[in-house]
Order: sequence, then structure tokens, then C-alpha cells
Amino acid sequence: MNGIEERLKDAFGARADAVRPHPGVRAENDRRIRRSRTRRRVAAPALALAAVATAAAVPAGLRDGPHRADPNTVAGGRSPGNLVDPATIVAIPAAVPGGGTFTPEALGADGSVAGRTADGRVYTAGPKGGRPRPLGVRAEGGLAAGKGFVTWIAPGSWKLSCRTSGGRTGTIGPQGATPADPVLAGGGAVVGDDPMAQPFAATGCGDTGRTLDNHGKGVLGQALALAYPTLFVADTSNDDVVREIDLRTQAITAQHPLPPGVRPLKLTGETEQPEKSGKSGPGAVYRTVPGTGPDQKWRAAANQEYFASLADGKLRIVARDGWRTVTTLDVARPRDAKAADGARITAGDHVVAYTSGGISGLIDTRTLGTGRTHPTAVRTAITKGPVLAAGDWLLWRDGSAYRLGRVR
Repeated sequence: MNGIEERLKDAFGARADAVRPHPGVRAENDRRIRRSRTRRRVAAPALALAAVATAAAVPAGLRDGPHRADPNTVAGGRSPGNLVDPATIVAIPAAVPGGGTFTPEALGADGSVAGRTADGRVYTAGPKGGRPRPLGVRAEGGLAAGKGFVTWIAPGSWKLSCRTSGGRTGTIGPQGATPADPVLAGGGAVVGDDPMAQPFAATGCGDTGRTLDNHGKGVLGQALALAYPTLFVADTSNDDVVREIDLRTQAITAQHPLPPGVRPLKLTGETEQPEKSGKSGPGAVYRTVPGTGPDQKWRAAANQEYFASLADGKLRIVARDGWRTVTTLDVARPRDAKAADGARITAGDHVVAYTSGGISGLIDTRTLGTGRTHPTAVRTAITKGPVLAAGDWLLWRDGSAYRLGRVR
């Protein structure tokens, strides 16, 4: 029995109680199966090539589990819950009092969760689950969750605010922060970029933080991923590299080429330049010249063993030991600029989770090696709604609620 027939069998089995077959349904089904087999023999070579090209959308080797019937799981997929210890799973309702839907945006390594409603109201939850609790603020960006604190940037502000579980509120960042850029938390550290695209780091809510030493370089790079104590910064406009920074000493410990598929950031948009005569000023004839490189939206995440990047519908995972690409997966490509802004990638101890093009998925990094791993050997799960990973925690959408649990 091939994959198509297995999925049909599962779908019919799950809904058998609700189906009232009409007379002759068995004969009709037999005819459909015969037609399907005929088409399959004709299309087999093309399907084999497509299966390799879309390996990320076809999970490999996942065990069946209690969340197999998750209505948010896409066709042919398995719920992320199959990677989680069932005894640790808690529910976090998506609906919040007063109307609105809670969407998680940050997951801490301690199981703390932070997110927003569509109108920007910030809510938090934790490893015990239950209805999200209002923080009493609105945010334009900057959401991060750490052990005993949550951060946010209010609408129209450059100030990165931080509140502890005890209710104390402080400000992080010596020169403010940029709402469009990620704020990273891990190992008690909070990292972000100031409005001048310079990374800064702080230790919890009680520390304003400091701009990181640029070591005499024109551009150190923007904060990209954090696997404490290592911060990854990307310099895409000067040296075109990814640097590893030890937050304890601020030393640059390693430097790598930009991930494949990531374009260096050059002149963008359109500029006015004089015609070939070179004359400028009154009377000169100008022409419009397109920029030499688009402003690419890409994201990254890291754990102690792997660095993952998400760009233009490609998810690439690199082994930090030797900086060798171990697998490349095709994922859903963002449809437009708004969808590209919603793309994200997070990493837990053993899982990399991503959202791209409205579809989310995860990769069990324990199925990866230090050499190149064929996509069909990578254990994955594909689903709708956000999926977040941090430490040994995993969060995903399941019907009208989110589920949070520990990865087995």
C-alpha cells in the first residue's frame, strides 16, 4: 500500500462513524481505486522527483501518537505532539476574555510563553498551562520570554521594556531597540539591536545592558540567533559573514560565510543617476537605476550543535562543528512581503521549528549527523499555526487551543 492509500485509509477510518454511505458506494470506490492505480503507473516518475523536492512536507518515521487527528495538521503530516512526552502536555486556550485570539510569539527555555492578540495586547502563559494572563500593555514587537521575565516594545516606541514575574518593570538597551528586529533570550541574557543596527546584551530585567564591542569593525552585525553563551550576528553589508560572539567576554570566537541562499545587502530600491554624459545639476538628464540587491527577509536559530537559516523557502541546517550543511529542506515559500515578515524559526535542545508561508513544521535534529543527511532521513512534522521550540519545550496549535509539552 503506498502513501496515498495509507492517508485515504486513515482519513476514512477516522471519520467512519460520521459517514452514511449511499447504495453502490463499494462499487464506486472500487472504480476510483482502479483509476487511481492507472494514473499512478503513468505519473510515478514525476511523483518520485516531486517527493524529493518537497521532502519537508512529507514526514518520515514519526510514531503515531495521541495528537494524530489534530485538525491543524496538514494533509500527510503528523502533529508535533508526537515528539512530546504526553504526561507533560498542557493546554493554553487561544480565546482570551473580552474577545480576541491569543497568538504565541515567544517561548522561553523554562516553558514561559508570551504573545499578542491582533490589537497588540500582550498575554503570558507558562508550563502549567491555563488561560493566558493579560500583561496590561500593548506591543509593536520585541516579545521575548525568559526565566521569570518577558520583554516588549510599545507601539511607536524604541524602548525595550522588561517585566519580571514579580511585577517589576525596567528598560533594557542603552540606546533603545528596533521593533522589527528579533529580541533573543537565553541563559539569563537578553539580546537585541538598537536603532543603529548595533547589537546589545543585558543580564535580565535588572540590567540596562551594553552595546557589544565592534572590535574596530565598521559593522559587527545584527543579532540573529542565540545559543547561550554564543550569539550569532550577521554582517550582510560589509564583510558578508556570520560571526559567533561569546557574550561572557564579547570576544569573536568564529567567523563563517553567509548561509547559502542569503544575499549580501547592497543598495536597495531605486536611485537617480546622471546619464552617461556625467553632467549633474540644472539641465542634466537623469535615469532611474534599480538597486543591486533586494532587502531579503531571512531568519535563523541555533542550539549547541546546529545553526539553522530560513530564506526564500529553503531551510538549511549547518553542523556547528565544522560548519558543514547537513540538510536542506524545501518549505512553504512566503507569498508576499507580509508573509515574509511572519516567517520565523526557533531552536530547542533537540528540535528546530519554523513557520513560512502560513505553514509550520519542525525537524528533530537527533536524526541529523555531522555529514550530509538526505531529506527523507530527517524526522519532521508539518502543521498549521505557530510552532515554537526552546530548551526541551515545544508549543504548537491544536484545535481551539495551543499545546505545550516537553520533547521526549
